[in-house]
Amino acid sequence: MTDKAFIEYAKAHQHEALIPGGALEPTAKHDYVGAAVVVRGALFFRNAADPAVRDAIAQCYEQYRAVAKDELKWLWQDGKQPVKLKSGKLPADLFTAYSDKVALTAYVTSGDTAADAGFWHFQVFGQQRWREERPHAGLNTLTFSTSLLYVAENPATFQKLFVDFARRLNAASGYAGYAVNLSLATTAANVPTEYQLAKQMIALDVGEPLLHAARLRNGIKTVGWLTALNKELLEKAGGLDTLRNELPPDWFALYDLNSGVVIQAGRRPESGSPAHDDENGPPVPPASYVILNAALKSVRVPSVWQLQVGQTGSAAPYFATTSESDDWLRRFDVPDQQLFEYKAKLLQMPVLDAEYTLPDRL
Repeated sequence: MTDKAFIEYAKAHQHEALIPGGALEPTAKHDYVGAAVVVRGALFFRNAADPAVRDAIAQCYEQYRAVAKDELKWLWQDGKQPVKLKSGKLPADLFTAYSDKVALTAYVTSGDTAADAGFWHFQVFGQQRWREERPHAGLNTLTFSTSLLYVAENPATFQKLFVDFARRLNAASGYAGYAVNLSLATTAANVPTEYQLAKQMIALDVGEPLLHAARLRNGIKTVGWLTALNKELLEKAGGLDTLRNELPPDWFALYDLNSGVVIQAGRRPESGSPAHDDENGPPVPPASYVILNAALKSVRVPSVWQLQVGQTGSAAPYFATTSESDDWLRRFDVPDQQLFEYKAKLLQMPVLDAEYTLPDRL
């Protein structure tokens, strides 16, 4: 798909990317936006109770707000009613004035009503210091998203946000690509919608990242358009020279992450939808993701226990078992002989250039 065609496609499908609430739950309410197909980044980091890290979170939000502008309309916090925002402006010191004995929660969304899912969101969950100091504590989470159209019309801005955020937070790991924002008011009723979309788009991220953070202390959940590894994970993956050998620079860009690395796979995120000439066929794994997945096999976690948490008693399917969830983690795995076929497919993809990458490539 040409760049112009991609932008036109994104414009034409904006409305379809907003899905009514409880779409696959017949007895649920449907008078709100339950799910929005987006491009989303997820970053996992440590030490959320430290003042320097909380200041870094605040800086990330202000950088994001400068891009999102008036799109940001609602603030949710655990245990509180949603608050209407003006131009995304948050209460003073929201991120920095917290006690380290209290979890940091802030979920900013762009729905027309507080219940609506939207294309734009910035969410952070930081653990209390005492909880994070436990031997088997999970990681903290920051996620942010934009519309597909925004990424199409601004081909390097999302990468800039992701890399800058990862550096500020000294992220342990992270990824970005196609995902689904669900209504914060009624998440469980919209989990089956996310499940159905994931069956159609193999590269779509599944599940709420903060629910998986406990399983990502020593590895990554998945690869995506953007994938972040800290120094320890990069060394575990074989180091920078090994990745350079596996990931040709015409299709993969590498950026420094405080001696770790952020990897960009291709010009833009891929959905992994069925081929254009076979819309009813199986989803097609993007060649760049399959190759990256193989290169990072040594740092992928074997399980996240359960990808989704659905509605009790629901007949609609979702990733409710460990077995099916772990199969999803392995969705880009192919036998070694097939990997050569994907490398051949990569040669047919558009190459990266300065318009689609950041200037500080490694």
